[in-house]
Amino acid sequence: MKQEDTPTRPDNSQPANAGEEIISLSEIARMILRHRLKIALFTILATTFSAAVFFLSPRQYTAEGLLQIIPPVTVVDDKIDRDLFETTIISRLQTIQSAFIAKDVCADLNATGGVAMTISELQGRVKINRPPKSNLLVITASSSSPAQAITIIKLWINKYLASIRKNNINVALSQVRSMLRKVQSGLMEAQAKTEELKTLAAQTHPVVDLSRGIDNTQLWQELSANVPAEKLKSLSQIHIKGQEQNTEYLALKTMVYNAAQISAAAEANRNFLQEVENYLEIKDRQIETPSVTAPPASSNAVQFAENMLKMTDVIEMGEPALKSSSRNALKKTVVVFFVSLLAASFCAYLAEWFKTIKI
Repeated sequence: MKQEDTPTRPDNSQPANAGEEIISLSEIARMILRHRLKIALFTILATTFSAAVFFLSPRQYTAEGLLQIIPPVTVVDDKIDRDLFETTIISRLQTIQSAFIAKDVCADLNATGGVAMTISELQGRVKINRPPKSNLLVITASSSSPAQAITIIKLWINKYLASIRKNNINVALSQVRSMLRKVQSGLMEAQAKTEELKTLAAQTHPVVDLSRGIDNTQLWQELSANVPAEKLKSLSQIHIKGQEQNTEYLALKTMVYNAAQISAAAEANRNFLQEVENYLEIKDRQIETPSVTAPPASSNAVQFAENMLKMTDVIEMGEPALKSSSRNALKKTVVVFFVSLLAASFCAYLAEWFKTIKI
């Protein structure tokens, strides 16, 4: 009996559609190359136009300024409160990015720089960031004019520091007025006590009258040696009258003196704080109107107020300076070349693919 031949399966580990994938890739290449002239023309035109724009566009200058946040230190062990420090940095970063700073800077630029610029345009030119794990605020500004770029940074920093100074003035005024309320309350109490003691002292006589008899046995014996009895009776009625300082009056006068000293000290403190308050109010008005002149004040009041205003946690590091101002035109042109080449090739493939669908 003849044995039937069984079909043998070819030993081939490659998938059956491997050739189809290779063919499809080559087909895609052929589909794209059918439009090679259009792709080349589009790529050359896009690259040439971009190169002309990049090389002929005005150079952009970038200026940079730095602000440093001073860490808060505890009084007890001189250690940095890191949570408070991080909160302070975030708060300062949000404040310096606020719109009112941009508004003031834009107003000054339009008034003095002769350049019409909107707030949104200015905010697009200014970048503010904080390097990771640092206490620095980096402010950068870009402009076609190097002088304008530096001016923007200077104005931005000055407006920000002015806002901090204005805030310090308001905080100092609040503190001084709080101290004034306490001093005024103590002054009224001291004055009332002084007036009451003065009234009591006025009602008390400073001296008292005294009447004393002579009590000296030996003296009486010598006087009565040869004196009749009638005269001895007259001698026994002799009294000495005089005056002494009233101890109660002296105590009241001492209390009046001490109370008057306390009242005078409180009044002097009140007058000093009022002078400091007036000076701070003038300083606050001078921020908006620099022509306002401060009235004459004592050197102690001025020094006390200025020491309160100097307490700040932000300092400027150096002066704003220009950074690199290269156009990077060649790099941008190369990027445009590859992007336009890929875009044109993809559009050519889509055009051929749509033809296959229609067929």
